[in-house]
Amino acid sequence: MSDVLNIQKEEEIFKVFLAHWINHTGDHIEGYEEWAVQLKGTSKDQVSNEIYLAIEKMTAVQRKLMEAKIHFR
Repeated sequence: MSDVLNIQKEEEIFKVFLAHWINHTGDHIEGYEEWAVQLKGTSKDQVSNEIYLAIEKMTAVQRKLMEAKIHFR
């Protein structure tokens, strides 16, 4: 019986982690975008382009985490 309770508790903890990761990834994306916008059109334009590529990948990661959360019911 205690194994079942432990598994249920671990699942609840994991759900909290998933929600945190999704939100935290979004926070990072916002910060990256602020810098990409500031650097765009300057001598660091290539840096801005690379940050935009990173944002695309981070957005895909965030989507996958959301999908994981949906499937983890």
